[in-house]
Amino acid sequence: MKFNFTSLIAAALLTAPTVANELVSPNVSYNSVTELSVSEHYTTFTYGDDPLQFVEHWPAVNADAMAPLVVFIHGGCWLNAYDIAHTRPAAQALAQAGYEVASIEYRRTGDEGGGWPGTFKDIFQALLVTLTRPTLQASEREVVVMGHSAGGHLAILAGQALAKEVDHVVGLAAITDLTSYAAGESGCEQAAASFMANAEAADWQQADPAQQEFSVAITLLQGTADSIVPLRQAEALADQAEIVTVQDAGHFDWVHPHSHAWQRLLQTLEQLTL
Repeated sequence: MKFNFTSLIAAALLTAPTVANELVSPNVSYNSVTELSVSEHYTTFTYGDDPLQFVEHWPAVNADAMAPLVVFIHGGCWLNAYDIAHTRPAAQALAQAGYEVASIEYRRTGDEGGGWPGTFKDIFQALLVTLTRPTLQASEREVVVMGHSAGGHLAILAGQALAKEVDHVVGLAAITDLTSYAAGESGCEQAAASFMANAEAADWQQADPAQQEFSVAITLLQGTADSIVPLRQAEALADQAEIVTVQDAGHFDWVHPHSHAWQRLLQTLEQLTL
């Protein structure tokens, strides 16, 4: 860590509408996340020619020029029905807490070029472009690659692929055992199978974190009430990752800045980047 921003986060928690008596009840809905407003401004830069190949840059608010960089990958079961918009409130809140944020949009299942391996290639290229972008000076910062749900799956793979440039990977309700997940019958589980529709046996090994060994530091944050990505997904990497659980938190609490889980996320980030 290049500087200590404990006091900055403490101030953010005191002034933001997330103090203890104003936090939302656990296990928030997806709609409650999409209804959140965004007031801060961000800029974009591209990493490819497709209109979906872009990154939204949220500058750190009231922080040192070398604030830690969080590269964020949104979830949505790898489906093009769910885009970057629903995680803008989370990106904004991270910037307000003193982090430089680069939030990646990418091609997903249903988009031309999406699915495996195209989606992962997008994430890898976006991360590479972000970390080498002169205005971000990523080589001088603490770098955290963070992803939610299917984005957590992609964050783990991309963080390992660029392990020398990445300090930490944080998975928020991350899908880590892709093979078992894709064998399930829920909507997101079936979407995992669709994501891998054109994959061969070797692709499954490359795409499944549970079948790999990691050198990058991984922290998995998981709610005990998550019915979309259950706790056993985090436990699949128990021998390679630190697992942090929040009682009664659901799947979308991790991208809702007014949740108890979000407070735990900020505490975890602070500990990782000190």
